[in-house]
Amino acid sequence: MLSLGSANVARSNSESEKTENSSGRLGHGCRFRLDDGRRSLIATSLGHFINDGLTGVLPLMYPVFVSSGLSLQVISVLTFLQSAFSIVVSPIVGRISDARGNFASMIALGLVVFAIGTGGYAVSILFSQGTLLVGVLLLFTVLIGVGGSFYHPLGATVLRATWRTADLGGALGINGSAGSVGRIALPFAAALMIAWFTLPSVVLLAILSVAGALAITFILRSVKFKVGPGTAGSLLGSLLPSSHLTRRLSMLTIVSFSRGLFTGVLPFIPLYLTEVDHFSTLQAGFLYSATLGVGIPSTILFGFMQNRLGARTSLVISNLGGVLVLFLFALSSNTIVTVTALLLFGLFSYSAFSLLLGMVHDLTEFEEMTSAGSIVWGVGNNGGAAVAPLLVGLLALPSLFGTLTAGFLAAAIIGIPSVVLIPLIRDIRKVIREEL
Repeated sequence: MLSLGSANVARSNSESEKTENSSGRLGHGCRFRLDDGRRSLIATSLGHFINDGLTGVLPLMYPVFVSSGLSLQVISVLTFLQSAFSIVVSPIVGRISDARGNFASMIALGLVVFAIGTGGYAVSILFSQGTLLVGVLLLFTVLIGVGGSFYHPLGATVLRATWRTADLGGALGINGSAGSVGRIALPFAAALMIAWFTLPSVVLLAILSVAGALAITFILRSVKFKVGPGTAGSLLGSLLPSSHLTRRLSMLTIVSFSRGLFTGVLPFIPLYLTEVDHFSTLQAGFLYSATLGVGIPSTILFGFMQNRLGARTSLVISNLGGVLVLFLFALSSNTIVTVTALLLFGLFSYSAFSLLLGMVHDLTEFEEMTSAGSIVWGVGNNGGAAVAPLLVGLLALPSLFGTLTAGFLAAAIIGIPSVVLIPLIRDIRKVIREEL
């Protein structure tokens, strides 16, 4: 059981203050001061709001880039590279953070880099076009991919360090709902800004995101985290996970990859709605924002479902539902069915944070939590998300199927293993017995 004031969080103040602030439950703690649990929940929720909000803004820029002359295949490559850079950087971030315990500053750093990349996307059309525009977007894509790799594994570790195991699922669910609020608020604002003031105005959201990142370091300034084992002495050592983590997490990582692939079509939703279903740009933007916003009740629902049914059963429900409604969305030509399926897809797609990282919590020790989260989320989920745009772009080539629908159907088919392989994930008790 984990609790505040335990060995996992080393506070610099007196032992009496530790006792006073050692709460892992909502609505309990010092009346005039925030305890570590509340601080961590507020800070990580703000980080999740910014991180997922910026992620939701990027796809709204793609129709503008296409109207500026970029092909769907270029957009696919840019989307692929965002995830690819995240895959490479995520394990390094995990190892460094586990060794130094500087989770607050690392979360803030990632969000600042992410915001700069997003702002660069927004203003790029002001000074470049054609081949030059592609080059500029590639530069900012590196920043987006690197910056976007920080939050998810680090946020989970901060919550695990400051919340008791019995309440962790609920905390992760509330934290995930903040990400969902960001995914509806920032894209909704961006859709209006693009329609009313053109794309470069979105840079304002990037500036506000930088301010929010700085606020995170202030909120967590008094929370000290336990320092884990040192990192490997080389870059290769940071990239390669330890053998025992590989064994424990291999099947979960495959499930995460398959899930990441079928949910990885989300960045193409605005383009799909405009190119295939013939919605206007503003209509597509609003519907896309609503799809992301459905994640607000989803993350809370699946967070508490995890506490009641367990992460394994909840993940089966989430993955199965997501695959089925993606098939329905791609195959339907009825507007009402399309909109309903899309909203349900949002419901099932944004439960991964609490479920996948909740299972990581069951399979690892605290000192390796961030590294493990980087494997399952950074390599698994982001790996699938990296393959998805390449698949969609490839099948949309005129020489093949020439439509986005083929890529969406292929992603749904490849998502089936995310359901059928879950029973094969090894139980933590069996893993421990085998390793002893």
